Amino acid sequence: MRRSAHGSRQAERDSGQICLDFDGAPSRLAAVVPLERRRAPEPEARSAAEWFERGCALEASSPEEASSAYRRAVEADDRHADAHLNLGRLLHETGDLRGAERCYRRALELAPREATAAFNLGVVLDDQRRADEAAAAYETAIGTDPDFVDAYHNLVHLHERRGDKAAALRVLKRLRERTR
Repeated sequence: MRRSAHGSRQAERDSGQICLDFDGAPSRLAAVVPLERRRAPEPEARSAAEWFERGCALEASSPEEASSAYRRAVEADDRHADAHLNLGRLLHETGDLRGAERCYRRALELAPREATAAFNLGVVLDDQRRADEAAAAYETAIGTDPDFVDAYHNLVHLHERRGDKAAALRVLKRLRERTR
């Protein structure tokens, strides 16, 4: 085994691997830091997917932190549809209807076949008393996922509140046809 000098240490010439001399006196001491005490990567270094996963993990215990994580995911990658969708839902739950609407619309822009984004958009529009737009969003959800029962139900209730019983019955008929 050939060794070449590498500072005060010896290294194998072929691999460059450092050879430790346990017989000699140590030149320096270094503390070993337990893994759990090592510094975590800087938050800015996380990817959109990592921020998204963090948001998902925090939703039940800390919706505010989850919201922050979803915002960071969107900052890292504005094309992360699921982060927009989940952030929208959290904003919706806190009463920020316009913020939620923006998030749902962006999620739909990025993932037009995402029935949940269309449904949630319908709900937030309905909450803002924008019935025509809400109905269109529920129809989009149903068109994307014909088995999205909650979208049918919300659409029926919307038509009933508007006094349009015929439209409500047509939606119920469509639902019955799907569930046969």
